[in-house]
Amino acid sequence: MFATSGDILNMSLAIGFIILVIFLSILIFYAIMILRDTAKVVDDVSEVVSKVHKTIVEQSLMLKLCLKIELGIRRRQRNLKNNLFKRELVISSLF
Repeated sequence: MFATSGDILNMSLAIGFIILVIFLSILIFYAIMILRDTAKVVDDVSEVVSKVHKTIVEQSLMLKLCLKIELGIRRRQRNLKNNLFKRELVISSLF
């Protein structure tokens, strides 16, 4: 089977190449699994971030809107009170 040292060299190169291909195949398989798990984690994180955004950011925007509305109502009440006070002064100055 092995007539010369060249045959032994060729056989050892072939075996080494087969081992290298098997190792690279396993390496690629694990890289694919890691990337798949990473994609799942990224999806989960994006879902959590979306929920946090809905819970915190949108609620804070709603709170700001409510505060602006309340400020507008208070300003309107103050203007009404001032106008009423001015009318009372005008009416009392007439008598």
